Amino acid sequence: MNKWNQSYGFLFGKVLQQMENKFAEGLVGFQINARQYGVLLYIQENPYCSQKEISDKLQIDRTTMVSHIDHLENLGYVERTKNPNDRRSYSLLITEKGNEILSSRWEYLTDIESEVLAPLDQQEKQLLKNFLNKVWKSI
Repeated sequence: MNKWNQSYGFLFGKVLQQMENKFAEGLVGFQINARQYGVLLYIQENPYCSQKEISDKLQIDRTTMVSHIDHLENLGYVERTKNPNDRRSYSLLITEKGNEILSSRWEYLTDIESEVLAPLDQQEKQLLKNFLNKVWKSI
């Protein structure tokens, strides 16, 4: 047996690569990538969050996060508002345009996940999701 298919990192990476590549095709028209879609989801579920909070929770470098938020704001998907508790930071809100993208692309994302994970039955998919959540929460 080859060493490369014994590596969790390699195997996770290849599955993720397939999902991201397929998902990216459906995001081209919206001028965002999969990571930026994830940032939009976080903001939708956590209104008035800060860039720092998103950066910490999603484990995205702060400099990269600023670039993502600038891009999403320029496209009209999010808006920054002054944080009333800290004048040095901003709170983030998703716009109606951002909500529309999340809504329209969610089914596309879940279809891709189903396609990539098709070799697994429903119970195996749920176990995989449980295991991944357990690992991610412990990091």
